[in-house]
Amino acid sequence: MTAFLVLIFCIVLLIVAVTVFKIHPIPALLISGLILGLATGNSVQMVTESLLNGFGNTLKWIGLVILFGTLLGEILAETGGADVIAESIIKFFGINRLPLGMAVIGFLVGIPVFMDVAYLTLLPTMVALSRKSGVSVLVLGLSLAMSLTVAHALIPPTPGPLAVAALLEINIGAMVPYNVMVALAAVIGGLIWIKLNTSKLALPNFTKDGDDNLKSKKKELKGYKLLLPFASLLVPLLLMSIGNIFPGNNPLLEFIKNPVWALMIGVCFALPLIGKDNFSTYLNTYFQSAGAKCAIVILITGTGGAFGQVIKDTEIVGALFSEVEMGGLSILGIIIPFLLSFLFTTVTGSITVSLITTASITAPLVTGGILHPELTAAAIGAGSLGVVHVNSSFFWLFKEVHNVSVSKLLRSFSVLSGVVAICGGLFLCLLFWLMY
Repeated sequence: MTAFLVLIFCIVLLIVAVTVFKIHPIPALLISGLILGLATGNSVQMVTESLLNGFGNTLKWIGLVILFGTLLGEILAETGGADVIAESIIKFFGINRLPLGMAVIGFLVGIPVFMDVAYLTLLPTMVALSRKSGVSVLVLGLSLAMSLTVAHALIPPTPGPLAVAALLEINIGAMVPYNVMVALAAVIGGLIWIKLNTSKLALPNFTKDGDDNLKSKKKELKGYKLLLPFASLLVPLLLMSIGNIFPGNNPLLEFIKNPVWALMIGVCFALPLIGKDNFSTYLNTYFQSAGAKCAIVILITGTGGAFGQVIKDTEIVGALFSEVEMGGLSILGIIIPFLLSFLFTTVTGSITVSLITTASITAPLVTGGILHPELTAAAIGAGSLGVVHVNSSFFWLFKEVHNVSVSKLLRSFSVLSGVVAICGGLFLCLLFWLMY
């Protein structure tokens, strides 16, 4: 029990360091891991070895996956591929169902493209649609932001879900179906809330930067290139899941279901979008940009793995629940990871830090056979949606581009994010009840 209290202290220390003292997650995670290891009786050498092993083991394949996922998002954003996805879905849903259309756009585009980049990329289209349809730009913005957040928290190849899979040592293909179901439930719950509160979400169709700065300078895609953005996005997800549909040791299946190669295949589908003129120059530019954007994410993911390895090596969590059988925690096996993740996001403002920290804590229970791996991963993802408020960078980006007051945003965006998380959690409890 003393060791468990030390773990609680280190988690609180981590939260305070990131939120109150504004220390970057990388040193905060490393120092918390060091203190935890030393306080539980390990030597400096042993703790350092745990940290290094956790860092290396987490990044031995996930680093490339994050890079290729970021590169795919960069190509789609810069070539107009993301715009094609957005415009096609808007045509499909029509003006009268724009909130649903924006939610679907955000869900698909948010998988390969970082939230901030995706939102700013789709902002010109959203503002134009708001003016054309008369639908409040805040309604459309919340629909888009909500689904972008859900995709960011639950759907690979975004870094957070990949880190959860690595820390819990579960197959990404097995995790995807559960996460997708929970994500859809969360988005549906959010759309219902938006529908019920549309009258309270009125906002002038004004964007701070003005229309001139929002006009796209991308070339229009034609012919077969209109299909490539969808293929580059959906094919990797299909390939990563296919190994669970057709299990076996077939070399071809082993190749295509591997996340590294699945993402590389997705990138290959996107390459023709670049065009023949100065192809190598543009591709190298996208590589440089993607590398710069994902480097810090990769490092945070690695240090999160290092912190998790110290927890595993000290065997604190495993010893606490050593007598519990698989499913013995009953529904608490879903609720506890959900609440932990919900708390971390709400307090730290970082979905990625929340996912990594909660997965690190619960990993011994999953690898020890106490918790259901995929349901635990989905619970962590749903909980990480948390409550988005003033400690979130995306909160302030949303405020600035739409010139909306903090109080109005707290009553809308913050409440909506909490509703979305709870809807995902409730669906997961229902799924657990049906399974057990």
